[in-house]
Amino acid sequence: MKVIQFLYSIIGTPLGYVLYAIYNFICKNVGVAILLFTFIIKAALLPIYIKQQKETAKSAIFAPKVRDIQAKYKNNPQRQQEELQKLQQQGYKPYSGCLPTLLSFLILFGVIDVVYKPLTHIIHTNGEQVSAMVEEAYNVEMTSLFVNEINLSDEEISKLDEKGLKKHNDIVRDAKKILEYYNKNCLTDGKTAVDILNFKTLTQDNVKVMNTAIKKIIADDYAKDNSIVLLTNTDMYKLTDAEKKELDAIQAEADKIAYREKHSFGDGTIALFNTLNVHYGSYKASGVDTVPFMASASLQRELYALECYGSYKDIFSERVVNDNLREQITELYDNLNFLGIPLGQVPMEHMGFPMILVPILSFVLALVQTFISNRNMAQNNPETGKQMGCMKVTMYIMPLISLWIAFSVPAGAGFYWAVSYVFGIIQTIVLNKLYNPATLREKALAEYELKNKTVTVEAEKEKVVDEETGEVLTQKEINRRKLAEARKADALKYGEEYKDDDDE
Repeated sequence: MKVIQFLYSIIGTPLGYVLYAIYNFICKNVGVAILLFTFIIKAALLPIYIKQQKETAKSAIFAPKVRDIQAKYKNNPQRQQEELQKLQQQGYKPYSGCLPTLLSFLILFGVIDVVYKPLTHIIHTNGEQVSAMVEEAYNVEMTSLFVNEINLSDEEISKLDEKGLKKHNDIVRDAKKILEYYNKNCLTDGKTAVDILNFKTLTQDNVKVMNTAIKKIIADDYAKDNSIVLLTNTDMYKLTDAEKKELDAIQAEADKIAYREKHSFGDGTIALFNTLNVHYGSYKASGVDTVPFMASASLQRELYALECYGSYKDIFSERVVNDNLREQITELYDNLNFLGIPLGQVPMEHMGFPMILVPILSFVLALVQTFISNRNMAQNNPETGKQMGCMKVTMYIMPLISLWIAFSVPAGAGFYWAVSYVFGIIQTIVLNKLYNPATLREKALAEYELKNKTVTVEAEKEKVVDEETGEVLTQKEINRRKLAEARKADALKYGEEYKDDDDE
C-alpha cells in the first residue's frame, strides 16, 4: 500500500499543480478543468508521439529481416537473439512503440491521485485541515448511521428481512449502550445525561457525544489490556483479553450471549464501523491519546469526506471548517458535478445513470482508437503491424482495461481516460496527415541504404591486399605480419639473426 501511495503522490503532486492552476485561474469547474488538463498533457507528449511515428516507419525496414531471422533460427533461440542484436546495432528498436503507452499509465496514476485528493491538490488545503476534516466526516457519518436506524418507523422495521432486522436491533441496542457509557464516564460538570430520544436528529452536539464516547471506549479497552493498539476491522470494541477469560468461565449459552451483548458490539454495529474504517481510517489508541490513524484508510478518504460534507455541511464543526475553508469546500463540492455526473463518485459503488456513461464511453472510445490504429497500420505499414511487440498486445486489451479502470476509480479519473482517447483519436488522424507513414518509410529506407552504402565503402577502404598474391588478408594475418615486422626490426637493432619461421 505504501508503495502504491508513493507512486500516486510522486506523479500526482506535479500534475496537481497543473490542475490547481487551471481550476483557480481559468475555469472553476472540475470537469472543464480536466478537459483542459488533458489537452495540456497531450500537447506536452506530442514530441514523443511524433518520434514514435518516425520510429514505427523505421521499424518497417527491419520487419522482413526480423521475420526471416525468427523463421530461420526458430529452433535456436540463442542464435536468433544474436542476429536480432545485430539488427539493433543497425538501428532496429523493437520496443520503441511502448513508451507512449507506459507514460499514459504513469500519468493516469497521477490523475487518480489528483481526483482522489481534491482538497489537497485542487484547493491546496493543508495536511492538518485535511486530517481534521476526514476525522469530522468519520464522526458525522458514524452518528448519522446510528440516527438513521433509530429513526426507522415501525412500518419500515416490519419490512426488514431477518438480516436487516438483526442489523437494526444491533445498532439500536449498541447506541443505547454507547449513551449509557457516555452518561456514566464522560459527563462533565454542567452537562446533562443524553437519552436515546436525543438521537432522533443529527446535530453537532450528538456528533460530539458519539465521538467522545467512542474515543473513551477505545482508550479504556487499551488501558485494560494494553493490547488494542490499532483498531482494525477485527478489533473494534470486541472483548478484551480479560473479558474473554470471564466469558470462558460462563457455562450457560444464554448467559454467554448476554455477556457478549453487554461487553461488545453486535455484528451489525461492527459492520458499520468496518465501513467507516475502510473509508476514513480507524482510531489509534495509546497511553496518551486516541487519534485517527489515517494510514489504514482508503486512498479516497478525501473524496468520502467531501461527499459527507456535501450531505451534512451544516453539521460540520466551525472548529474544523472555518468560514473561508467552508466557502472553498462548498464551491469545490458543487463544481465536482459535470453534466450531471458527480466526478468524485466511483461508478462501481453508484451503478446507474448517468454514472454508467463514463465507463461505457471509455470502452467505446478505446475501441474506436484501436480500430483506427489497426487500420492505419494495415494500410500504411503491414510489415510493422506484424512486429509491433508489446504495442500490438496492449492495443487489443486496452478497451477492456479502460472499462475496468473507469468502473473502479472515481468518475473524474474515468472522464480523463475517456477524454484522453478523444484527443488520441484526433492526434492519430492529424499525425497521419502531417507525418504520412508511407513517406516516412521511404525516407527512412533511403537513409538506411545510404548508411549501409557508406559502411560498405569504408569497409572496402580498410581491406589489405597481398601485393604478391593479390589475396585479401584476414585481420589475423595482418596482425601476424605486423608482429613479424616488429621482431625483425628488433633483431636488426641488436645485431641478432632473424628467421621468418620464428613467427609461425
